[in-house]
Amino acid sequence: MSIISPKDIRKNDFKKIFRGYDPNEVDAFLETVSLRYERLHEENAMLSDKVKSLTSDVEVYKENESTLQKAIVKTQDLAEEVISNAKKKAENIIREGELNSQKIMQEVEKDIMSKKQELEEMKLRNDKLVEDVKLFFLEKLNEMDEFIKNRNIYSMELENISSSDENIMNSDEEENTQGMKKVSINTAKTNFSD
Repeated sequence: MSIISPKDIRKNDFKKIFRGYDPNEVDAFLETVSLRYERLHEENAMLSDKVKSLTSDVEVYKENESTLQKAIVKTQDLAEEVISNAKKKAENIIREGELNSQKIMQEVEKDIMSKKQELEEMKLRNDKLVEDVKLFFLEKLNEMDEFIKNRNIYSMELENISSSDENIMNSDEEENTQGMKKVSINTAKTNFSD
């Protein structure tokens, strides 16, 4: 049996007869079948490659298994000799390890104490820095409050001056024909609000 490709499914033509199937439905179905078939074909190829890869891996594992079995036999022969030597070395290592651990513990304790001291110093510096920043901001806030108060006072004084100037100008309008100019200060463009 020959292999049918997705192209073959798409290009396959059927005879048209009276009262046959709708050609659009058949074409749509063939397109769907060809797409699914194409995916299955690709998946099958991928799985075949994977089977080949796994088969070669199994062969490698079998070779490794036989090598390991030989190594185990040799290891068992040497095991007794190694165990007796290892026991002697272990006793020496334990003695050395106990001495080294005592030295290390002393060094670690010294290091911990110095780190604690450094940490305390850093904490004190940090607390002082935070306090300095708080004081700085409080000073700036006080300066800002003072500025706003002064600005409000100036605004009120200017309003009083302006209103008194208007009263004087209205009452003495006939006498002062030389043309007095009104002076005003615009505070709307400042960045501060009341």
